[in-house]
Amino acid sequence: MHLQGHLLYIDITQICGIGCAFCMYADKHNAGIKMELSTLARENLARLINASEVKRISISGEGEPLNNAKVFHEILGLSEGGKSFEFITSGFYPHDRMEEFYDTTNRIVLANGDTCNIRLSADSHHIEKVKWRAHGFSLDFLRRRRPSGLSFSFRSIDTDRDFTREYLKSELACWGLEATIEPLSVLEDVLVAGGECFGIDYKNLVHPAPGTAPGYLDMLSYIEAIESKVNKPFTFGSLNKPPQANGLDVTVKPSGDIYLYGIENQRLGNIHFDRLDWKLLIAHVRETPLARALYTQPLTELLARLEATDLLRSVIAKTNNPYWLVKELAGHSGLLEQWEVE
Repeated sequence: MHLQGHLLYIDITQICGIGCAFCMYADKHNAGIKMELSTLARENLARLINASEVKRISISGEGEPLNNAKVFHEILGLSEGGKSFEFITSGFYPHDRMEEFYDTTNRIVLANGDTCNIRLSADSHHIEKVKWRAHGFSLDFLRRRRPSGLSFSFRSIDTDRDFTREYLKSELACWGLEATIEPLSVLEDVLVAGGECFGIDYKNLVHPAPGTAPGYLDMLSYIEAIESKVNKPFTFGSLNKPPQANGLDVTVKPSGDIYLYGIENQRLGNIHFDRLDWKLLIAHVRETPLARALYTQPLTELLARLEATDLLRSVIAKTNNPYWLVKELAGHSGLLEQWEVE
């Protein structure tokens, strides 16, 4: 098993006051924790970040990561250069604070020879909850300040493309920016404004509530859309387009616990207490039957091996997203065990 082009995903907080109805972490938002960096955590993260096999370091949260901007900037400071960072946010700060945040971020990444993409949530679930909207402001900031270390893109946690497209065009118009939207694939658009292009990516709605309006993709359709996008079968891991092999997809939680993304029933260690590197994480995938199966066999084939019971159909419909599937299946005896058989 050859693995390259890893994705390191770091959740730096559980704190959030936005209150999106869809959020699976809502029970943690009021009394949740923020990541703090111990000496060993800094050593572990620096080792993971600076490995040559890493393609991107994405910073987000089980809440709003702007609530722990200090640690985000500390993580940026661990880089030895040449790294691609991403910060996923609602951008809820008032615009003066948002500009200060952008200036600080740009200064750090430029000093280290890195880049950072700011990926702003632009879906109906977030927009209606946010007073200070950063989408038009951010592209205006880009136009005014030309921060050479920063780029911007947008994301939606569902496939309601009509809402996202119309919202972005109208919001940018308020800032004197005329925008057009060009479809790219089932899960991607490109926004064109001021002669520049900005990506929009769409995810599938996780755990759609009863009464949710139709139109979102079911899980198998979502998998098919991902396969079309990357031009290879969907497995777990960081999917890279051919001819590049896939990489590890690793998540660090606010507590410091570390998991393979989507396989959160198997904790691999903790950045505050264990020495961690990519060699150890790759060994876990190779030596652990469930992780090895999910990383090497298409998920649709694994699902086909399970008996098509009402329970399985219910779990698939409830989660509606492959990366939440394993956590749900783990609660039902005898299902994941079938994938662990050689």
